[in-house]
Amino acid sequence: MEWTERLNRAKGRIGLGAGTVEVLHWAYEMHLADNRPHRHTFFEVCLVGRHGAGEFVAQDTRHMIGPGDIFVARPGIIHQIINTGEPNMELRWVSLVWTPPDTPNSETDVLLRAFADSAVLVSHSEAVAALWTVLETVAEALPKQAGEAQYELLTAALILGIAQAGTEQVFVPREAGPDPSDVSARLAIRFIHDNLSRPLPLAEIAGQVSLSPRHLSRVFRQFTGKAPAHYITHARMDRALGLILRSPLPLKEIAATVGYPDIHHFTRVFTAQFGSPPGETRRHPERLPVLNVQNPGDFI
Repeated sequence: MEWTERLNRAKGRIGLGAGTVEVLHWAYEMHLADNRPHRHTFFEVCLVGRHGAGEFVAQDTRHMIGPGDIFVARPGIIHQIINTGEPNMELRWVSLVWTPPDTPNSETDVLLRAFADSAVLVSHSEAVAALWTVLETVAEALPKQAGEAQYELLTAALILGIAQAGTEQVFVPREAGPDPSDVSARLAIRFIHDNLSRPLPLAEIAGQVSLSPRHLSRVFRQFTGKAPAHYITHARMDRALGLILRSPLPLKEIAATVGYPDIHHFTRVFTAQFGSPPGETRRHPERLPVLNVQNPGDFI
């Protein structure tokens, strides 16, 4: 069994500061194929391995990447990975959802918020690469001698290392200020992810970013490619899938956590999204096409 399979079977919800991080998926490719432009409702962090080079294209801006580089696809950002040399690049990646606390009360909370708000898309960190290697080594031993505490400790250290690397230096040239529409869309996305457990009327989201509902719908669709309601459903289902696969919570509690007090409604939406009902997904995660992705970004 590969290290990714062992990590994907381990607990994925980790407390960091006063908030939590849900690890949705670990993956690895020795020779990554080019992928298509796509977007997520979660963070996807990638590490280029020992060989290969290419381009990380985000919002039509190209960034050169090579061995040891870390690059981050942030929620709602259209991005693509293209190889530019031979052989194709070795790549590790992890998909994450961060749920911030209502009131930040530690340096960890401040660091994760800075990472979530950062404009850094590409960075380089020997420390992160080393931590990722150690985590893989421990994962190989998970069934025999490594416990949940070791997994959580190393994963937490890796996430904090990524956050630190993702806030230290800005690689994206910014000759002009950010587009105000993009800023509004990003703020709306943050508000959505912070409040998935309750109803999210469009008027309330629009009020949070000081736009009319009609104007918000327009800039939100332009930024994410989805209407707000469609995006919210995808975000709820991404969060639900992570909880179903990585926590022992009853399905009714998971449904309520992602904003569905009616378990039957939740089951219908989940089944439409993933092709199997929640209970079946928990029993047989290997049948989910989204869990057998070959390229980062197929988990949409």
